[in-house]
Amino acid sequence: MKTPALPRLLPVVVGGNQLINWGITFYMPGTFAHAIAADMRWSSPQIYLGLTLAMLVMATVSPFVARLLARFGGQLVVMSGTLMIAVSCAVMACVHALPGWYAAWLLAGVGMRLSLYDALFASLVNLYGQSARRTISHVTLAGGLASAVFWPLGAKLLTFMSWREAVLVYALAGLLSASLIRVLPGHRVPVGTMRKATAHANHQDRRNGLLYAAFIALITFVSNGTSTHLPEFIASVGLPASVGMLWGIGQTGARFTEVVAGAHLSPLRLTLITALAMPLCFLTGLSASTFIWAAAGFVLGYGAINGLVTIVKATLPLQLFPAEDYARRTGVLLIPAQVMAAVSPFAYAWLNRELGVFGAMWVSCGLTVIIGGLAVGMVVVLRHNKKPSAEAEGFV
Repeated sequence: MKTPALPRLLPVVVGGNQLINWGITFYMPGTFAHAIAADMRWSSPQIYLGLTLAMLVMATVSPFVARLLARFGGQLVVMSGTLMIAVSCAVMACVHALPGWYAAWLLAGVGMRLSLYDALFASLVNLYGQSARRTISHVTLAGGLASAVFWPLGAKLLTFMSWREAVLVYALAGLLSASLIRVLPGHRVPVGTMRKATAHANHQDRRNGLLYAAFIALITFVSNGTSTHLPEFIASVGLPASVGMLWGIGQTGARFTEVVAGAHLSPLRLTLITALAMPLCFLTGLSASTFIWAAAGFVLGYGAINGLVTIVKATLPLQLFPAEDYARRTGVLLIPAQVMAAVSPFAYAWLNRELGVFGAMWVSCGLTVIIGGLAVGMVVVLRHNKKPSAEAEGFV
């Protein structure tokens, strides 16, 4: 099958789709939780459990995404997932009991796995191979603005309507988002086009896969747990909550820098930079007990790291595996990370309670040392395998 030409407006329009999809899912509870709790008398943990269930559903559905993309094509899969999100928002606006709330989030979890970054990026790689990398970076830049757009938008909506009406507005935004994805070509990549690898290549790919899965799972655990409890860290050093804005500034700034760097920054180099910067960033945060300015530096720096992690997760498989295997492999290898995303808020709540905020940060710092070691290990493995892509990047 001939590779379709990359539409000129694809990064902008698909980026808009991701901005909306993230805004009406992951960032929705943070906007409306207080209003929902006041109206329904549900506790905050009860409300946020819906999002946790959605992330567990994402992990369950993940192995099937590659088959769906191969059978139906990226346009139909991502559009269907977006419509599921829109329907789930409409259901949430109508429920009056927790079982209905959780059922809506279960549906949202399926839609999120079919329409957020991972499935979309797999679709782009299926269509455009290695050339999809720059589009992926541009899309993450747009998607990274979701909190900056939807947090104030949701707060504004609550000033003149109920949370139920506001969630219905989000459902309508989901319908708009589904229409945007029509720009994505509907071509399919049949499963039969996947390569037949030698036993040696399969061994190398398994080793690469284990390293990648462990690397992304640990990063997700630390990043998700840290971002969830970031307000506690800021409050513990006596800074105002507004310092948290530095997280979003760092995230967007780092992604913009990566886009500007272009081909000069390979996925593997970006992985090394991101992973090795993590322990230094946490050491900066740990010094906040002595130097209060270090807390602001940590929030800004780890926001930047968190922004780059999304790009690393999406583009690193392009250097570890053939492009035609991208959807199939990431569908399985990202399952541990999706489980970690679900459990990390609760794990960090326990760490903060048992060890204190700074004790939890020491645990995170130790985990980032392991993450750095895994990144170095991937470089060593690629050097040993003498992959052409690694040679081209100067690692051999």
